[in-house]
Amino acid sequence: MDWTLIPVVSYVFFGLFVVASIVHLVFCYIEFELARKITKCMTTGMLAVAVICAIPTQPLVYCGLLCGLAGDAFLLKKHKVWPFACGMISFLLSHVLYIAGFMVVCGPLHWAYYVASGLYVVLFPLLTYHFGNTIVHQKHLAFGGVSYFGFLSLDLIWAIIACCNGHVNYCLLCVFGALSFIASDVFLARTLFKKDVKRRDFFIMATYLVAQGLICTGFVMTFLMR
Repeated sequence: MDWTLIPVVSYVFFGLFVVASIVHLVFCYIEFELARKITKCMTTGMLAVAVICAIPTQPLVYCGLLCGLAGDAFLLKKHKVWPFACGMISFLLSHVLYIAGFMVVCGPLHWAYYVASGLYVVLFPLLTYHFGNTIVHQKHLAFGGVSYFGFLSLDLIWAIIACCNGHVNYCLLCVFGALSFIASDVFLARTLFKKDVKRRDFFIMATYLVAQGLICTGFVMTFLMR
């Protein structure tokens, strides 16, 4: 891969993303709420600029990240129903765009892949709704939650498909990123609906920021290598 294909400004903003993430995690760890809220959206904002500069012709990736940025903003008030629901919708759209990005990476595949993906996002919430409702105890929120996790897990599945279709070098980063995303959201759901823990935002954001960083890095490298 020719690393000179990535503009210098992209490296600068990715470095700022790393610095902002470290600062944000420190505030999460010491539970400095005001500073945590101020720095939260700065992290994905810096990453979004880095990705836009690196692959400006791939809007699926950076629009997915911008949806994640909107989700970050909504979840600043995650203990209120409507901000939480809007955040969940924003992240669902983010994963839909990431899935579409993996489809572009893979190129045309057999129609069965797309049919199976459609069936998966329909059947997953139907099969897991009862389990979700035992956790949330709110029917609409439970259905929305399991639907979201359907797309989140499909994101992981398509990252694996991309690896199996000749892009293992860099899409493997996306696989680990998707796994980290799942870990972050499972922990978020547990602390919201089951049992809260001390420094929850540190653990949620640590896995989340690793997830976004790995997924976006994998996409950038994969698209530049094509």
